[in-house]
Amino acid sequence: MLKIRPFHYGLIINAVYDDGSIFSPAVLDITDDDIVKTFCSGISNIAAVSLAIGYPTTASVPHSIVNGFKNVAAVCLEADIDIPQIATIKEYLADPSKFAAAVTAAAPEAATEEKKEAAKEESEESDDDMGFGLFD
Repeated sequence: MLKIRPFHYGLIINAVYDDGSIFSPAVLDITDDDIVKTFCSGISNIAAVSLAIGYPTTASVPHSIVNGFKNVAAVCLEADIDIPQIATIKEYLADPSKFAAAVTAAAPEAATEEKKEAAKEESEESDDDMGFGLFD
């Protein structure tokens, strides 16, 4: 250490070796969010394959139920059968102007939220970076 203070030493990882394979050190930077995202992607693939081949699994059953309800709703609408679950669908089909009312009611709320987020990001950026970029 040559009596130099402060003294710092450590390892710089160039590669990771595991069972005969060599990986970059970026594999050590995996977060819990990355694991959850990969897991959810796998579950959606399982559900898609299960739905395609007609084999029920825990991941595909909710989709099968929703698809079954869509079929029942279509038959009820075509045969003019009244059930409480499709009453709102019949209302929208009877008066198409309700679609426009639903869209216009949701649009201003989304626009104001986007403006607030943009203003918040601008104020945070100007406070945090103090005029300097990350790679300037």
